[in-house]
Amino acid sequence: MNSTLRSPPRRALLALGLAFLAGCRTPLPPPAKPVTPEQARYLESRQRMLERFGRPGFELVVDAMAGQEFLGVEFFPENAKYEFYGKGGQTLKNQSKRVLSSPVPERVRVIWRDSSDRRFIQGVGSRYIGNIIGDETIEVGTRIPQELIDDLKRDPRGNLRLKFRMSDQGTLFGWDIERRPGFDPRKRDQWGEAVYVGPVHSFAGGDFREAEIFNGKPVRKGWYIDRLTGKRIETDY
Repeated sequence: MNSTLRSPPRRALLALGLAFLAGCRTPLPPPAKPVTPEQARYLESRQRMLERFGRPGFELVVDAMAGQEFLGVEFFPENAKYEFYGKGGQTLKNQSKRVLSSPVPERVRVIWRDSSDRRFIQGVGSRYIGNIIGDETIEVGTRIPQELIDDLKRDPRGNLRLKFRMSDQGTLFGWDIERRPGFDPRKRDQWGEAVYVGPVHSFAGGDFREAEIFNGKPVRKGWYIDRLTGKRIETDY
């Protein structure tokens, strides 16, 4: 006598299929962290500057007035959590230059302290811990002339330089475009190095301009705007 094998009921197959799919399903990503009002303002500012300049990136130049030193220095885009520049001790002689790929900040918060001591803070990292004795926010991206931005868009072979000179009267801010006309990385000197071409600066403006130095001597005076008198004062640096 032949026995007849029955197929499993349709409902049982459906239940097995759903259980299999549930086991293979990728877990849902965690919900996005809520954006704080400060983070929202920072992101809005960042987007405005990207739209205005058309591309991110700039060269940062930071120093200080002659004879002055600032400790535990940090530069933040306004409302940002992390700094884009830090220095234990900022003077004229230890000028810093670096090329950054971030957007031009609309405003910059500049902080300095009474010491350069650092400490590791859980969830934050190594930070300066001295007492804050200077805290100011200055306009940056909004001060760059549109003519400069248009020139960079026409000829992107140049660096937008954002220059900060710290001062006990308040941090000075300046800008320009640096280009090296005629520079060709394929041209080499007798030592196999790229042939040096001196920089040319255009659209210089702001609260100060550094002197042009050749063989240790200024061939063009620098200047800055005195915050107390509003007068333009020449410098050798």
